[in-house]
Amino acid sequence: MGWASDTFADLTRQQYQDWRERFYPRLKTLMEQASGEALLDRQLGRANWNTQNSLRSALSAQTNQMARYGTPLGQEAQDHRLGLRTALAHAGAKNGIREAARSRRFAILTGGASGIREQVSVGGDR
Repeated sequence: MGWASDTFADLTRQQYQDWRERFYPRLKTLMEQASGEALLDRQLGRANWNTQNSLRSALSAQTNQMARYGTPLGQEAQDHRLGLRTALAHAGAKNGIREAARSRRFAILTGGASGIREQVSVGGDR
């Protein structure tokens, strides 16, 4: 009783209890969001909307530019190209989001050192 080690042990217990009450619930929520599927699903939904809007504005800009020169666009070819661009943009955006989610999960599991690990030459393969 009254020893410095007892006082230090009490302080450590109080700090840990404070951390568990104030910070751990928020940390747990963030970890569940980062490792769950809900965040990925929301991002994939936004990707559809974003790629549609960007392609729509690109098509509008191209139509306006061609109209300045008085040249009409071939509608069939334009529709086909737009369909291909849309599919490619959707696939690229969604694949990028999935890869980022996979990297985030891997970083969580490994303690966030995945960037360093990728930069290190493993087995002389550089």
